[in-house]
Amino acid sequence: MTQFHLTIRQMPLGVLLLCLIFVIFVFDEFSNAQSKESEQQITVVLKDFSVHPSSQKGKTGTLTLKAMNEGLSTHELVIIRTDLDPTALPRKKVSPHQGMGMEFMVNEDDSGMKTIDEIEEFPAGTSQTKTVVLDPGHYVLFCNIPGHYDKGMYASLHIVKQ
Repeated sequence: MTQFHLTIRQMPLGVLLLCLIFVIFVFDEFSNAQSKESEQQITVVLKDFSVHPSSQKGKTGTLTLKAMNEGLSTHELVIIRTDLDPTALPRKKVSPHQGMGMEFMVNEDDSGMKTIDEIEEFPAGTSQTKTVVLDPGHYVLFCNIPGHYDKGMYASLHIVKQ
């Protein structure tokens, strides 16, 4: 009878522990679901000479950019935050490349924009990924190999609050 009495006395503690384990499990699942929702991926196709993101809108938080070089040339993908029109980014002259005339590239050091990150040059037929954390605002994705921006290799990306 004493053992039966102990089991009944311990039962509220057991029920409490079981409830606590359940709450922790539910919270963990909810937390994982939220973090998966805040992780986004945008595929960016780079061609000679254009930039095509699978979406021009995203939400704050973690964003993975998968850049696919479907062109014949080497490309890169620079991510900047700016209020400037994507067609009017500040440029600078660079030395001629392989006998070409004077070329320009975007001046990434200009005070009107903030460079977030970039995928360095990668060859045609390959892809690269970059994961960034973005706040709400207007961003421009572009290739900054000399002459590529001027030929139309840029696209807008708008990030909004979740």
